[in-house]
Amino acid sequence: MRLLLTISFMLLFIGSIVAQPAGRRSKSTVYSASGEWQKITLQPAASGSSTPSAPVVQPNPSASQPNNPTSQPITPTTQPTESVVRTEPKPASTAPTTMPSSGFRPAFTGDFVTNRNGWKAGNKGDYNYQIGMGRYSIRKRKASTRQVAFSYVSLPNDINLNRDDAFTIKVDVMADSGRVPTGGLLFGVKDSLNFCAFTLNSKGETSIIRVTNGEAYGDYMPGDFFAPGVPVEKNRDRLTIRRNKESLSFYVNEQEVRGSPYAFKTLPGNGVGLITDASWTTFQKLTVTVGTSPSDPPPTPVSLPVTRPTTTSRSASPTLTTATNVSTVAANPPTKNDVASSTSALVTATRPETSANKPTNITFSELFADNQNKWLVGQTGGYEFEVAKSSYFIRKTSASTSRAGYGYINLPTALDLNKAESFTITVDMIVPPGIQPNAGLVIGVNDEDNLCEFRVADRQKVIVKSLRNGLSSPTYMPGKPIPARVPINQETNTLMIQKRNKKLYFYVNNREVESSPYEFKPFSGNKIGFVSAAQAVKFQNLKVVK
Repeated sequence: MRLLLTISFMLLFIGSIVAQPAGRRSKSTVYSASGEWQKITLQPAASGSSTPSAPVVQPNPSASQPNNPTSQPITPTTQPTESVVRTEPKPASTAPTTMPSSGFRPAFTGDFVTNRNGWKAGNKGDYNYQIGMGRYSIRKRKASTRQVAFSYVSLPNDINLNRDDAFTIKVDVMADSGRVPTGGLLFGVKDSLNFCAFTLNSKGETSIIRVTNGEAYGDYMPGDFFAPGVPVEKNRDRLTIRRNKESLSFYVNEQEVRGSPYAFKTLPGNGVGLITDASWTTFQKLTVTVGTSPSDPPPTPVSLPVTRPTTTSRSASPTLTTATNVSTVAANPPTKNDVASSTSALVTATRPETSANKPTNITFSELFADNQNKWLVGQTGGYEFEVAKSSYFIRKTSASTSRAGYGYINLPTALDLNKAESFTITVDMIVPPGIQPNAGLVIGVNDEDNLCEFRVADRQKVIVKSLRNGLSSPTYMPGKPIPARVPINQETNTLMIQKRNKKLYFYVNNREVESSPYEFKPFSGNKIGFVSAAQAVKFQNLKVVK
């Protein structure tokens, strides 16, 4: 009897396996590796299928209907991360999204349909602020007022204009029919005394200004209105600000204005806003996006003619290279992490694709990643000169030496300081702890007896000197230590020399020294470099912008 029951059980088990429908058979597992911004999903696929392009067939939950399965494409159970920037809100897609190579781009949108972001509204001071119908309108309530309408909000935590090395801010500015809009963008806002602004006036001129503690500085975004060199329309204009690493570019109607880009410097805050002093101004389509987009119009790098040096003397011409991956010219030196270690000098000309007639900004940047530009190295005249660790070192080797040490190179022909209507030269100068600063820049150098020198003499004084045949003039850059009247740090200082309006300006840490400016007089040469009488000093991030 037991044997009969065992045989019957075995027969029933084998029969159930044979009768199992094909749709219920076990299947192999196919692993599908999705894009960077999507999670990995698992899809069951029929083994031995002769039609690989057919949708995967999900098993029918009902075992009683094996011959009539229900089929549909399998979609991920989790939505892909929403990281494509859109200027207008769109419903989330249920299908996997192909992400652009630029990566995650969080966006802030001032749609002005509602006041969800907390903009200034109602009657405030001498202006009325009104939000609705996708517009932010600002009207002057008192015609004689000298107040400026100023409204801003803080950006969300996932957008940080100082941390993010690429961002775009846009807004449309509108005026009464037949008039050029007046007003523009606020960015990097901390409060009404610390902010940056990019604005238009009724004459079609633009202004780029940085205000710190209620004051603007003439050496960086001074705030003067100027002809932008691009068309400005009546009724409506779009203002755009783009950061790309260490450069900050400004556009009117997607055409880069004259003088752009500027060096990116740490912004006072993380707010954005709007400003105007017109009788009526309306703003639309304010957006802030992080990252770069294929639709962004970057300037086109253009290499300049170059003759490679054949000598090793300190007066040899620098090696010029064009970085193929640079989309904008930085008006401030990029950090060593931003540039390949094999590239120590970069000369490019910015020429926006949208404006063939725009003046170019020519930039020379020395990062001291190597010595391609043939700086003086070794020991001579009581000093040791060395290019190392992204710096140019000058160390005193003889305590008895009374002369200063000089190291310099030729600038490229395209950066002729005598022919340039304006230029800016900056460098970071660092001395060891406990060492008195006594070093600086030399420009317009022919040799050590014919040059222009700007040196920090100590914590209180600077030296501005012009030498011709080894002699200085008692009435023009005499070369005597004079009070700087600006703060000089113990270890790190940024020196800057600017030429504009036929004058030379001298700055320490973005503050103009007491004796500046001086009348510009033609230099004896076109070399640039450094001077030191300190025990040790190093220079970093040398930048020349014409």
